[in-house]
Amino acid sequence: MDAKEYRSAMRICVLGIINQAIIINVTALLFVPFMRLYGFTYVQLGLITSIGFGAQMCADVTLLFLIDRVSRKKLAAFACLLSAAGLLFYGSVPFVFQNHEIYIGILLATAVFSFAGGMLEVVLSNLADSLPQNMGKMSLCFLHSLYAWAQAIVAALLFVGFLLFSTAVWNYAMFVFALIPLSVLFFLPRVKMPQREKEKKIHESFRPLYLFAVIAVFFGYGGEVVMNQWVSSFVSELYGGELSGLIGCALFAVFLGSGGAVYVSLQKRCSRTPLKILIGSALFACAGCVCAAVVPNSFAAVAAVVLGGFFVGVLSPGAMSAASGFLPYSGGWMLASLAVAQDIGASFLPSAIGYAADASSVRLSFLCMAAAPLIAAGAMCLMALSRQKNGKCALTQKQHLLSESLPPQKEIDGQERFCKQKKDRKS
Repeated sequence: MDAKEYRSAMRICVLGIINQAIIINVTALLFVPFMRLYGFTYVQLGLITSIGFGAQMCADVTLLFLIDRVSRKKLAAFACLLSAAGLLFYGSVPFVFQNHEIYIGILLATAVFSFAGGMLEVVLSNLADSLPQNMGKMSLCFLHSLYAWAQAIVAALLFVGFLLFSTAVWNYAMFVFALIPLSVLFFLPRVKMPQREKEKKIHESFRPLYLFAVIAVFFGYGGEVVMNQWVSSFVSELYGGELSGLIGCALFAVFLGSGGAVYVSLQKRCSRTPLKILIGSALFACAGCVCAAVVPNSFAAVAAVVLGGFFVGVLSPGAMSAASGFLPYSGGWMLASLAVAQDIGASFLPSAIGYAADASSVRLSFLCMAAAPLIAAGAMCLMALSRQKNGKCALTQKQHLLSESLPPQKEIDGQERFCKQKKDRKS
């Protein structure tokens, strides 16, 4: 890949991350306006989030079968067009549907652009992972950090738009956001997609470690999405107003991106994947959820949620990077399956928290959220123990194979004596 292709690839990856930040967070940023304008309940809002991540999960599963049979450039182009169409449909919902039908229209539009965003994320993540080291390879954690900063920018733009106009014109912002996936099509023809490497099967001794990684990714990413999706409603419930929710969501995104940047810096300095840092981050995220639920002071509760974003954002990409480092011969299938586990967690947990919020309040529902990072911490502890055990087994197996490949000492001595006698006869 030459310098021109590299620059185009970087632009596509950045634009793809911005598009992903829009389609995942735009509905969460509109939770409070939707409740005021259309009377949506917490359960309905949680269902919208679940539909979005369910559609992304369907895209991930579909690409497991299509990624080797269809051109990746064609898949990316189709995903961009479908994502733009979904956002345009999303913005047109108030004009096409009326009254209770608006909720159905929002569900349909969310499913369309979420499916497209899931496709684009898989293709562009593979492209980013193929960039050479000397050109500034993008890691999973680095991409996740960029995603958080893009989320903060989206929240800031909506805040300015609502401040200048009103929340009733939210749909016009979707028409502007639709330009992002369309701009990917401008740089796409200049990029050469990488060839897919042949995959290898996972050894049976690594199955427990892989299962622990699935659990860590499921609850790690699910906990992040739940905190991210409900932080605006949480701040609005404490302070009132719709703009306060956008400010809280933007602050959460800033700390989310900062935590990812710090983790990437620490990861470069460590010879091994710092599982201890991930476990500590999960426990701090759990503590932030508990403090948000039980601390009486409103400012302290909001600070706990925002600081929780500094720790919760590294759990899922960190666990995926750890699994990839521990299982280097597993191939791309493992990362794709972990992406499916991400989407399942992000689809299931928000709905469960929505029922908890309706039954009590958004603030008390954060007490239920604390279970997700706590379970992720336990799974990563088991990953570390399984890694230790597998490392010893692999070392023993390697020594055994080396000993079998060497000839017995008696045969070596006999060969040396035979060569010496042959040499003496010639002389």
